Formats: sequence, structure tokens, C-alpha cells
Amino acid sequence: MYSNKIRLLLLLPLLLVSAAAQCADDDNWRFSGFATVGASYSSNDELAFRSSYLNKPGKHFNVLTDTMVGFQFNYHFSNDLDLVVQAIAQDRGDSEVANYFEMAFLRYQFDRNWSARVGRMNYNAYLLSEYRNVSYAYPWVRPPVDFYLPTSSVSYVDGAEIQYRHNANDGVWQHTFAAGKSESNLFALDSFTTIYYDYVLNATTTYEAYDWLVKVTGSYFMGERTRISGGDFEGFYDSLLAVPDVLWPGVDEVYDHLHMDNEPIWYLSLGYQYNNDEWLVMAEMVAMDSAWTLLSPYVSGYISLGYRFGDFLPYITLAGIEETESSRQLPVPDFSQAPDAETAQYLGLLSFASQEISNAISQSQRSVGVGVRWDVSPSSAIKFQYDHYWIDVPGYALWGVSLYQQVSGDHMSNVVSLTYSTTF
Repeated sequence: MYSNKIRLLLLLPLLLVSAAAQCADDDNWRFSGFATVGASYSSNDELAFRSSYLNKPGKHFNVLTDTMVGFQFNYHFSNDLDLVVQAIAQDRGDSEVANYFEMAFLRYQFDRNWSARVGRMNYNAYLLSEYRNVSYAYPWVRPPVDFYLPTSSVSYVDGAEIQYRHNANDGVWQHTFAAGKSESNLFALDSFTTIYYDYVLNATTTYEAYDWLVKVTGSYFMGERTRISGGDFEGFYDSLLAVPDVLWPGVDEVYDHLHMDNEPIWYLSLGYQYNNDEWLVMAEMVAMDSAWTLLSPYVSGYISLGYRFGDFLPYITLAGIEETESSRQLPVPDFSQAPDAETAQYLGLLSFASQEISNAISQSQRSVGVGVRWDVSPSSAIKFQYDHYWIDVPGYALWGVSLYQQVSGDHMSNVVSLTYSTTF
């Protein structure tokens, strides 16, 4: 797996150079790219660190956590119509070529205020929506995982978006509304879950003036279904349905809790940014409500403060995520009704697995991070960052664990990272 990823990371730059050469003679084409090379070390022996649900987690030393290369092509058919394609090669857990394309849309500018996009678009819900994968564009080694990792369960929307921009009070208002479908593969150490969203509705309002910006987002998702790979979950669900209620009172409740189909998700976020070329302040908070066991309701947020000294930008970030509902204790079998010891043992295994699956989606942790960014050139930067995490078990869903792995006791982890990022 690693060798395939590395080959792809090495091959894509060669393809980009070739494509850029083809574009050089055509003024309608515009080519740009970005890349990050990094290394990180996580101190926890049980929980594997990751920066996105879409990427495979890894324990201890890892050179692929933040490493990626991407390109973007713009082609202008006219002054009003253009095509945008963005693709990224990184350590994704799946190998489907289509999933390496973050954006592929047509955009039409009706007039100076109104525009529309159709195709695959970024999920426009937070401050970094337009450049989340472009490490050079933000101060940190990676966006704060307490806030941004859960949002990676939706990385794109296949559909359409309408946008309205207008000037007011010495600033610019921007309003967008998008509708479409989406699909995500969320990876653990030895399994992955595919979430199919039947439809996604997303509305944003942004106001930008001088040195500051405020953004408000509201989203509604309808989760169509899930597919969990890496274990015989269909057989597991069938086993739950086959247990008589007399042996396990409430087994139907357990099944409904774990079997996730056709459930809504609500998302509301607020972001603020101030940047006067010396001081940098960024803060975001989000509340998510969901009827899906896989995506438990939570609130999260962060605040980051930095001050620039010439080419150096030291910063500190405080972040956290907490569930808004306590981890659910599922009904247990009535072992006194079991006809023999073998049946009682079988029921115990089913009950244990059910509770572990429910616990595995709990999210509860806090973190503090300090780092420094050094702008070595107008288009490249070196970043060093140290993060300390406090994880409240069973709130370890942001970390990678093995299927049915039992994690007990609260955990801490130190993550040290060094990256080089550039644009071209």
C-alpha cells in the first residue's frame, strides 16, 4: 500500500509539469499547484494519529500524514464561463481515481453579483473551505484536528451552487446556496466505512472588510445508508435480529441504534478571522446534531493566535470537541434466560461488540498546540508544530483504532510535526 502511494506522489509532479508545458502556449489555460512534504511522530501506543477521516491513520513516526501534492487547472471558454479541475494525491485509504478529484466544475458569471457552479465542488462550510489542502495558505502544519477532522466526513458535494456577492458598509457580502449528493470513505486501522448522503443542502453568509472576516454556515444532510468493510457487519446485524426478545430484552433497540439508514444531520458553524499582516487571529466553532450512531452529535471549536516577526510567525492554538449526548449504554442480554453456557457466551460476545461499536464513535478531547512558520520564500514555508492532546475515553473517535479494539482509561498523546509546503 505504502509503495503505491509513494509511486503516485512521485509520478504526479511529472504529469503536472507535462500538463503545464501544454498550457503555456494557450492564454485561456491557467495552471497552478501546491505540495507539502512532512514528517510527524505521535507518542500514543494504542491510538493512531490522523489528520483526516479520508486518510489511513498511523502510529508513531509517519511521513505520509501531511504529505500531499495537488494541481489545479482553469480553462476560460469566455469571460463568463470557465472550467476548474483540482486533483490531489495523498495517503488516502481508497484507490478510486475519482476520489482524488476534489473539484471539477463549470462556473458561469451572470453579472458582477451573481454566479453559479455545477459539478464537484468543495464543501463550503468553514474558513478554509477553498484551500484546506493548500498548507502554504494557513499558518499551521495542519488545520486543528479537533475542529477540522470531523468535517472531513464530507469533503465535496456533487451538485450545483448559486452565489451572490455585493458591496455594503465598506465591505463585501457573499451568500451561497448549494445542493447535491456526496459520499465519503472513513478509515480506521483495519476497516473503513462508506457513508452515502442522499442529498446535501448548504447555505453560507460571509462578510469581509479590511483585515477581518466573519462566516456563518448552515447545512442539512440526509444520510442514505452506510457500508462498513473490514468485518462481517451484515452477518453481525443478522445475528442481532435472530436473538429472541426473551433472551435479550431491547435487542431491537440495539439493532436500530447500530443500523444507520435514512437519518438526517444538521450542521451550524461560525468562523472569524483577523489578519493585519502582524497579528493573526482565527477562531471557529460548530454544533452538529445527528440521529446516526456513526456521527454522534457534538460541539467543537478552536482559537489560534499568532504574531509575525519578519519571516517568522509563532502561534498558539487551543481546541476541543465534546459530545452533546452522553455515550449510550445499550441494553444487555438476560443471561439468566440462556438455555446453556454456550448461548450465554454467544450473547455476551454480541453485547460486547455492540457496545464497542457504539463507543467507537464518541468524540471528546482537548488540545493545545504551539508552532512556528518560517516563510523561506514568497511561495514556500517551513513549519514546526507540537500538539498535546487529552482524550477522554471512550471519546477517541478522532483517532485510529482496530476493529473491536478495547480502549480503556483516559489517554494523552504528544504529536511533533515538521513540514515544507510550497505553491507553484
